[in-house]
Amino acid sequence: MKARKAKEFVFNELLSMESYCINHYSDYYSKSNFSCNVTQLSKGELVTSSICAPINDAHLEIFKSNQTILYEEEANQNSVAFCWINSNGEQAPTNTIISGHKMMDLSIAGFNRLNKTGGNVWDIVGANTQLCCMSLKWEKMKEKIDQMNAYNAFAKLEECIGIDSNSSASIQLKSLFERHFTKGLRESEAFYDLAIATLEEPCDLEILTERSDKTELIEDLVKLLYEDREGMPPLTISEITKYLNTERESLSIACRTNFDMPILDLIKSIRLEQVKKSYLNPHVPKGLKNFTKKQNALYYGFKNWITFQKFYYQTFQESPDETINKSSKASVLVTDLFTRRS
Repeated sequence: MKARKAKEFVFNELLSMESYCINHYSDYYSKSNFSCNVTQLSKGELVTSSICAPINDAHLEIFKSNQTILYEEEANQNSVAFCWINSNGEQAPTNTIISGHKMMDLSIAGFNRLNKTGGNVWDIVGANTQLCCMSLKWEKMKEKIDQMNAYNAFAKLEECIGIDSNSSASIQLKSLFERHFTKGLRESEAFYDLAIATLEEPCDLEILTERSDKTELIEDLVKLLYEDREGMPPLTISEITKYLNTERESLSIACRTNFDMPILDLIKSIRLEQVKKSYLNPHVPKGLKNFTKKQNALYYGFKNWITFQKFYYQTFQESPDETINKSSKASVLVTDLFTRRS
């Protein structure tokens, strides 16, 4: 199979980005029932971009955003993700977290979704961070692990959520990834081999992040906050802590540690994004959106319209009316990127 021409997708709102992610993952793994939620955590106008260049059995992507993004998706048993930061020689920021692993220059994470049946995984991509993502098919990877007797690699996939490694295999893996985006490789075999070698190969510096109760608590919290109980008001903090069987103080500490914000700010960010997506819904006529804009805000827990408008503008740098007015306009820019075939 020939490498497809790399395309860059540029978004200024996240509803289109969610649709893009769902479509691309379905194209890569047709048997999946994939869904995701994306939220802007920082304040300001949004511009995100994804350069996507898949080949047979491997989905390869470079993602960046000018705002801090929270990305949540259902855990699955179909694929393994390997993610790292490309700092371009600069000191990598520490505000990117992939599935609970705080990302540094040498970090590779994202593969912990395999040790759960159901549930979800979440990532925070810091503003102006270039994130490299590689998804490999689990069945094929498992076959290769068996053939290579790479049981240390299998154990890491089962037990930890990320590694910090300077092994030669990890360096070669990242180099191969960059080569694909400049030359367009045709085969995915080397990505599988180097991914397994990265997990298997010892190195001078190797730090593993194991799963913890706090990791699972945040996973459950994020999933709960995105659940839309049709016809029901949003959950209160007391209801959330009762549902998660935890103390409010413990939940607050975990939230500050992972998101660098109080839990109330996290809840507000997610609900503001949910209201915005309701205003952008392409299947609802503009007139109906204007008619129900206050009801939509109330549905997601914003009881005071004036206060809501203030929060909304501070976060998105536009009013609800401006969002509704632009909802019918194209918001995705797609650019074909020239790739030389090796």
